[in-house]
Amino acid sequence: MIASLLVIPLTLLGMQQQDSIAARLAGRVSPDIATLVERLGTAASARGLPVDPLIQKAIEGSAKGVPSERVVTAVSWVAMQLDTAAAALREGGVVTDTLVIAAGEFAISAGLSNHDITALARTGASVAALTVGLRVAGTLGAMGVPSAENIGLIARPGGRRPRARGSGTGQARSPARPRQSSATPHAAAPPLTAIFDARAGGRGACRLSFRNN
Repeated sequence: MIASLLVIPLTLLGMQQQDSIAARLAGRVSPDIATLVERLGTAASARGLPVDPLIQKAIEGSAKGVPSERVVTAVSWVAMQLDTAAAALREGGVVTDTLVIAAGEFAISAGLSNHDITALARTGASVAALTVGLRVAGTLGAMGVPSAENIGLIARPGGRRPRARGSGTGQARSPARPRQSSATPHAAAPPLTAIFDARAGGRGACRLSFRNN
């Protein structure tokens, strides 16, 4: 009896989640894509993952006239990346929330690996600071900065510098420390704990767009 009573609220919660996703997608994506996002979004929410990246990717692809099969592939890939990001953050000892998981997925979509995400999680920064740091790392990755240099720039000063587990031989080489002068005090990339001062950047970072073949 108790188990049955517990199942009813969970079922209602899932229905409410589906209704919310459907409302946000209404008139913006095709019915088949909406059905997929509702299914993936409801499952993701049940696992504590964010739903917004799935919705945003579906809307982005549809708005750009991307063929439905490519949008389906992209949304499914985002769902996989959310799981990867959450697992990598947990491995780094971070108690995750939806914002930091979404930031991790953004970083992965920009080219960082799950090992890079774990390395950044092990810097000891707060979840809020890590969220912004992952957004910055993703932006740097999208600009072509190698992951080993990327996470070295984002790491906290004075703390343990994370080591990326790359696919090449040997250990990742630590990047040279950028020089600062009194004339350009902000020339170097800010450390992870300092990046959090720009709190607005944690939510508004750009996402990678669909690319034309």
